[in-house]
Amino acid sequence: MPIAPAELRKLAGIAMLLLAVGASGCRLVDQTTFGAKRQKPPPDYLTQALQPGPALPLVTIVFNGGEVAYQDELRLAVQMAEARKPGVQYDLVTVVPATGTPADQVATARQGESAAVDVASRMSDLGVDPTHIHMAARSDPNVNTRELRIYVR
Repeated sequence: MPIAPAELRKLAGIAMLLLAVGASGCRLVDQTTFGAKRQKPPPDYLTQALQPGPALPLVTIVFNGGEVAYQDELRLAVQMAEARKPGVQYDLVTVVPATGTPADQVATARQGESAAVDVASRMSDLGVDPTHIHMAARSDPNVNTRELRIYVR
């Protein structure tokens, strides 16, 4: 079955158009075409734990030796946070001085782990849902002694 000359010209025109488009280096239009920046993938949990937290913690407990009386301040802070935003999430961040080797910093953070667990237990006794309490640790060159900072979100 022969192809009509008009059809042959039409097919040749389409083939030339496809060849021209393919050879011109065209690319598909996507979000980056109009200046949108690609977003970085979310950091892993370790990276997040090492990043500086919010500027103002709800409570900061400084462990510089001896017994630390924080119960009244913690109770008041938890009551205020829960009254303002029921179901609030708490981040308990153990902050250690950024001195010594990384192994020294990890050892200091591990010492703070039991204190963080004690504070979380007290918060639970105050009525905070344990699933709303999250723990992390990080180093900070601006501190001289171990601290526990409680942030809300």
